[in-house]
Amino acid sequence: MLAGPAHASAADKANLLPTQKVALQSAPEVGANETAVIQSCYGNAKSYADMNDSFTWPYSGYAKTTSSCGDINLKPSDRGVYAQVCYRRTGTCNGLKWVPVGSWKVIASNVLDGTEFYVDFDRRGAGLVAY
Repeated sequence: MLAGPAHASAADKANLLPTQKVALQSAPEVGANETAVIQSCYGNAKSYADMNDSFTWPYSGYAKTTSSCGDINLKPSDRGVYAQVCYRRTGTCNGLKWVPVGSWKVIASNVLDGTEFYVDFDRRGAGLVAY
């Protein structure tokens, strides 16, 4: 992680350690298209709260992935949770992952558009799911 501001001035750059200069030079820039993809993914997030007694979302049935996100992302708002994604077609789940409160976390990567799934939690909670 680069210490200091992301957009360092010339004076700031002169005071950086050699390892920080390398990190600053090699840090990728996020373009407008990448920012738009991230915003459209999280901007289309659905809320989850007070799940059923099985601690699954959606309450019944399956959600279907969209072209908004390439992954299934979770952001708990009330407490951290363990969560896993379970797929309709295969009947399998991908394994529990810890998701801290207040942070987006990918809980399933590179999921094809139109994939039907549900999220299985270890406890009740509330937050957002982006897919």
